[in-house]
Amino acid sequence: MDMVVIYKANPDSVQQVLGYLRKEGFNPDVFENPSPISFHWAVRRTQRISIAVPREEAPGAVSVLRKWEEVNETEVRELTKSLSIPFLYATIITAVFALVLMFLGVLSDAGALLFLAWIVLFAVIANADKL
Repeated sequence: MDMVVIYKANPDSVQQVLGYLRKEGFNPDVFENPSPISFHWAVRRTQRISIAVPREEAPGAVSVLRKWEEVNETEVRELTKSLSIPFLYATIITAVFALVLMFLGVLSDAGALLFLAWIVLFAVIANADKL
């Protein structure tokens, strides 16, 4: 059977892509297995695994994957947009705290606490509607 590579996925999403293609009625296959060293995060971010389908299924599979990626990109865009305001508020509030601590002369002692405060503020503001 003549196979054509239609997609290159990172090791974390290979099973998701394969499952989606199978659900849509295609017969995907993986050309290589993730290497044993792929447990290291840096390798996993750069390693790509080729996903192939029979040549006659390629145009349809590419079209389906394109639509799937558009849906995923839209979801990511919406999530990013919804988190931009909490990010901005948490940053502004933390900057005000930093200015107060700077005027009090204890900014250098409280640097790590400021970072922790920013994380907590961001989490609380981002989830304010659920609290």
